Amino acid sequence: MTVRKKIALLITVAGFGASLIFSAIILWQMLEQPRRIIDAELLTVARRAVQIVDKRLCQGQATAFVGDDGYWLKIYLKGQKKPLYQSKLSKIIKLPEPRVDGSITVSRTIPRTRIELGQDDENEVTFRMRRLAIAGGGGHDFIVCVARPVEVIVEELWDISVGVLSSLLFSSLLLLAASYFVAGIILEPVRRINDQTREITERHLDHRIPVAGEGDEFSTLARTLNKVFERLQQAFLSQKRLVSDTSHELKTPLTMIRLSLDELRSADAMRGNRCSEIIDRMTMQTLRMERLIKNLLDLSALEVLTGMDKEPLDMTILLSSLLQDYQLLAAAKNIALESYLPAQLIVSGKMEKLERAFSNIIDNAIKYNKAGGRVEVRGTKKLNQIVITVTNTVSNPAEVELRRVFEPFYRGEESRALRYGGSGLGLSIVKRIIELHNGSVKMERLMDGREIRITVILMGL
Repeated sequence: MTVRKKIALLITVAGFGASLIFSAIILWQMLEQPRRIIDAELLTVARRAVQIVDKRLCQGQATAFVGDDGYWLKIYLKGQKKPLYQSKLSKIIKLPEPRVDGSITVSRTIPRTRIELGQDDENEVTFRMRRLAIAGGGGHDFIVCVARPVEVIVEELWDISVGVLSSLLFSSLLLLAASYFVAGIILEPVRRINDQTREITERHLDHRIPVAGEGDEFSTLARTLNKVFERLQQAFLSQKRLVSDTSHELKTPLTMIRLSLDELRSADAMRGNRCSEIIDRMTMQTLRMERLIKNLLDLSALEVLTGMDKEPLDMTILLSSLLQDYQLLAAAKNIALESYLPAQLIVSGKMEKLERAFSNIIDNAIKYNKAGGRVEVRGTKKLNQIVITVTNTVSNPAEVELRRVFEPFYRGEESRALRYGGSGLGLSIVKRIIELHNGSVKMERLMDGREIRITVILMGL
């Protein structure tokens, strides 16, 4: 079932339900109001008849006609079973008598040849009857049973009820048609969005859905879809850029290896130490490709990873161990390693992954530092978060573009790969590892760009 049909059906059901409740209340009032009027009429007739009968009893006269044409009437003295007075209709028709102060509606089959009371086609007549206890003015207490035929009123009420129900059915069908039409108008923006979405393929990810109006749900949906397409476009561009960068990174060492092989083929290359130099160069380029491929595989594995087994880790111990490992490398460049770590910094994580992430950070801090510079590692605990910062001086303040540092293959300058042998994937791996630990990482400039700080936030225990 389409959404349009569902909306139309729901509106119709809701409208039918509301109309049904309203019609039921109206019908109940229509049925109850005539009963109250007839009961009041029967009470008036009973009191008038009692006045006449009581007056004649006080005067010692026999009870006679009391003006009860059209009414079924029996009057008893209280405590007696034999009626003191009966109307002509009560002598012809036998009706069950209700309890005192009670009222009932009864039906009887009475041939038209016997008496004409407005019978229906099946000669059935409906009576409304009351049994009342009335005190006379002359000291007599009376029990009065009074009734009147209401067949004409019942038939009129039935016709009205049929009319109301027919109108309810017709209005429901009309509401169904109207709601289906209105639902089509309401869903027209969705249809347009759907058509425009189909036009956006992988070749046309730059297309966007036009947003008409402000604040309604369809405009919000269009803006949300546009954001999704924008993220998809960025993902496709990142994928293309990754393939291009990977090809470029692999092309350089392969070219150098090919040139080295060509050089080896020459006779001059076989003399002296020239052959060993060429082999060393080829070995270096092969190792570079090996590191690149390993980092690519590691990053790909991290990208598809959604979770990992974690355990409590003390980051103070992990960072202190890493700083000890990098002590010799830092000393070779005359770089001071400084650490400000509390006794414990407990997080939940995977030791191997976090060690890889902070090793990459510290390695970059030393590798791209200036001679005689410094690297500062500081750890603090704020509420339930562990904040670790790595601050280092830089050799070239202008070469780092902060918004792109975590992109694969990004380097501040192209010559870095030749100078330091990096693959440009280290910080991308760092970011993914920290994200898998429900943390965040960012880089910022300090001291007018003379220093770089990387801040890692992890959830503490």
